[in-house]
Amino acid sequence: MKTKLQLSKNVTLNKPDEKRQGMKVRLVVTGHDAKGRAVFVRDEQVDGMPIPGLGELAFLWNANEPATYPNAGNNPAAPGIFPPLGGIRFVIGTYLPGDFIAPEPTPEMHLEDGDELGRANAGFHRTDTTDFGVVLSGNLALQLDDGAEVSLAPGDVLIENGTRHRWRVVGNVPATMASFIIGAHRH
Repeated sequence: MKTKLQLSKNVTLNKPDEKRQGMKVRLVVTGHDAKGRAVFVRDEQVDGMPIPGLGELAFLWNANEPATYPNAGNNPAAPGIFPPLGGIRFVIGTYLPGDFIAPEPTPEMHLEDGDELGRANAGFHRTDTTDFGVVLSGNLALQLDDGAEVSLAPGDVLIENGTRHRWRVVGNVPATMASFIIGAHRH
């Protein structure tokens, strides 16, 4: 069965000429009741969180360890953007047009000399994660450390395997991507 991705009902984005109102994502969660039967436990709007140098992130599910079932369907709400080994993050990000996307680095981001904000390689980083991304709207370019670059359009999928990279929005409208991030082990 083929399904069509419909962004309009679940993710609300600003039009470029509108005043910024923020990203809102509808999140529906299932779980188990006391008898182990499936139930809907949550149906809510999640607001995007502004991240300077990046855009907005809506944190939808953050866990630092694998789930066990049955459970009540509560979000573990683990802190941080990047998970540890065995952890997961599910986020939707809206990225702003401009130069390379370069948020303030976090401890989980491995940087090399020159990758700092304001430097020639600003935005380059690697994390100990496997990232699965689906572009929902707009266009993104992913650049690798050797200068190789690929453009991604709505519906394109990227699997990023802990490599050094950086992002930029292609064009003059924001780009939105859903990402599922899994903590990995680096030797």
